[in-house]
Amino acid sequence: MRIKTTRNNLLKYKNTPFDGQDYETVANLIYGRQFIAATNFIDMLDTMVRDTMKIVIMKTCPKISLEMFGVTEFYTKEVNNG
Repeated sequence: MRIKTTRNNLLKYKNTPFDGQDYETVANLIYGRQFIAATNFIDMLDTMVRDTMKIVIMKTCPKISLEMFGVTEFYTKEVNNG
């Protein structure tokens, strides 16, 4: 698992206004191998922050993503106009 890399990628967002502390909390929970606590914390967050964290985790380490969310890819609904 790429726990340290995942942590470092999440910490890149720690200076984000309003949500920086949330990224830092999740990064430290993952680094401490507390995946269930990290998942529960992420699920309580606003949509944009939650989705960003999931995407960072999924891109960095699919194995952690599978353990935390049960998926290895993030799907978005695309709308075609026309």
